[in-house]
Amino acid sequence: MQSAYHARYIALYCRVSTDEQAREGVSLDEQQERLKAYCRAMGWNEDVVLFIDDGYSAKSTERPQLTKLLSEIKEGNVSKIMVTKLDRVSRRLLDLLMLIDLFMEYNVAFISISESFDTNTPSGRLTLQVLGAVAEFERERIRERVFENMHHAANQGKWLTQSPYGYRLEEKALVIFPPEAEIVKRVYQQFVEQGFGYYAIAKLLNEEGIPSRHQKEWSIRSIKLMLSNPVYKGTLVWNRMDSSKKKRTVKEEEDWIVVEDCLPVIIEKEIWNKAQAVMEKPSVAPRAKTSPHLLGGFLKCGKCGSGMSIGWSGSPRNRYRVYRCSANKNKGTCTSKQYKADEVESWFKEGLSQLCQSLPTMVMPFYLERVLSYETNQAEQKLRTAKNRYKRKVEAYTAGLIEMAELQEEKIRLDQVEEEVNRIGNPRSNSVDLSLLEATIRNQLQNIIDAIEAIPVEDAKALIGTLVEKVILLGEAYIEIVLNMT
Repeated sequence: MQSAYHARYIALYCRVSTDEQAREGVSLDEQQERLKAYCRAMGWNEDVVLFIDDGYSAKSTERPQLTKLLSEIKEGNVSKIMVTKLDRVSRRLLDLLMLIDLFMEYNVAFISISESFDTNTPSGRLTLQVLGAVAEFERERIRERVFENMHHAANQGKWLTQSPYGYRLEEKALVIFPPEAEIVKRVYQQFVEQGFGYYAIAKLLNEEGIPSRHQKEWSIRSIKLMLSNPVYKGTLVWNRMDSSKKKRTVKEEEDWIVVEDCLPVIIEKEIWNKAQAVMEKPSVAPRAKTSPHLLGGFLKCGKCGSGMSIGWSGSPRNRYRVYRCSANKNKGTCTSKQYKADEVESWFKEGLSQLCQSLPTMVMPFYLERVLSYETNQAEQKLRTAKNRYKRKVEAYTAGLIEMAELQEEKIRLDQVEEEVNRIGNPRSNSVDLSLLEATIRNQLQNIIDAIEAIPVEDAKALIGTLVEKVILLGEAYIEIVLNMT
């Protein structure tokens, strides 16, 4: 808090850019003399301190002396700030108002002698309110122009930023770049169909020497961004992120600009949607599931429930792998014995084969519910998008940007989406092919069984994780396979 006995001074701020001095003959000496003369005329006896930015443009507020002045204000050393003209501080109204807000917060008067602007007077404060209203109007107009330009560019198939991996930019239009597009397809296949995680996919690409767009190595983040980018299914999404602050945030969905089916497609919508469903699942995979042993991370002790880790046993010449309860090994709190890993893995494979016959019937209610829930969620998301799109069309029609015929077409599309959502929401109208669903489940399980013997352990484990949550070892040749029902 400012002390009552703290002597504050008047800050005289002067600025001139090289262009202004050459074009308008504006000099720093002239600004200083005018400001000092004004102080004498007003009878102000406070100390005067000069802040001079020589050769700096008003387009940016990042100036050495202005920065120093703002620091002095925050320390409570300044009573008034004086300039010859408002544009000495900034030519941008929004920047100027933000600075004036800061001055007022610290009880500092702001005076421009050319415009007779003084925030200490009622007329000065009224002028400030008018400027604020103008600035708000300017912000809205800028937003509308940007929105209109972006929407027009989207409808014309234009792309205004850097092209994503898998594409190249030709005359502001995205075109598929086949070498990279094949990598994108492979990433989606590994993630959706083979159960690979972000790390596993990035690791494989790096090991094979396949560079990302900027010749950098792949990372978990870059793989995740690829899998979540709607551009690959042909959808353009702009205005999704708010970059006006230091930390980028996601804007409200109604502010997004979403244009479906306007870009070249690399990934079919069904596959893209499956990838999003997988990404939305909470990650519960323990670190041990990266173990190079088939049941590492899956196998649990039937006596105490602890994880079973791999170890070695036997003589130096006849060593073999064993699974051993971690509680027994590390704490001695469990009496479970160790089991030969080859035998346990053999029991597991046999158990999978037996499950292949009974599994579809056992899990059909669960999978049916999941399919219906997925369809409902997708339909509701589609309805929200359709409503937001119709709302934007109404705004565009009101502003005279589109004709009534285009608005009516959008209303017909909205009605069709609403009808589809109502149909999915009616249990009697759900027409899920149960025989096809059963065949799909059985085929998925059989693929896992066949692949275990043919592919590397790490890949086989990724497949197992798509269907199996854990394997409980209850005794000799006696295991329980718990399915992943999430």
